[in-house]
Amino acid sequence: MDEPLTLRCRAAFARKLAAVFLLGYFSIAVPVFLVLNGNDEGIVETLLGGCLYLVIVAAAVGNAFGLRCRMILDHEGVTFVQSADEIRLAWNEITAIEIGGDAHTWEVAVRTATAEHRPSALKCLRWFRPPKSLRQAVETLERYRAAAG
Repeated sequence: MDEPLTLRCRAAFARKLAAVFLLGYFSIAVPVFLVLNGNDEGIVETLLGGCLYLVIVAAAVGNAFGLRCRMILDHEGVTFVQSADEIRLAWNEITAIEIGGDAHTWEVAVRTATAEHRPSALKCLRWFRPPKSLRQAVETLERYRAAAG
């Protein structure tokens, strides 16, 4: 526990990577379709296709920024690196680490005395049970928290 440990939930990372590839494909396919078939459609359909293209590109860029999400654990605390910011919590600030979520995702809630944090590095699509990599990430967080205890 002398040097920092960097962790990612593999399931969350894989979901974001798949989204980037899929949206990247559509960001190429939509303009090709508009160029090849745009003259056959009216101006309204072409404009709607252009708007769709912008939404797809924005979603691809947003998911690409999400690929940088990770956790950096050291003996003093944990840093959750989000797509646009970082949250640093000392181990003594954390009161609970638990897996929860809503109808669509599994999430890890890191509770402090003042707030609840749901880091995007620990958010996965909901299947039947939490992914193994998510459970392992929570176990590692708990192990570091107990060692700092």
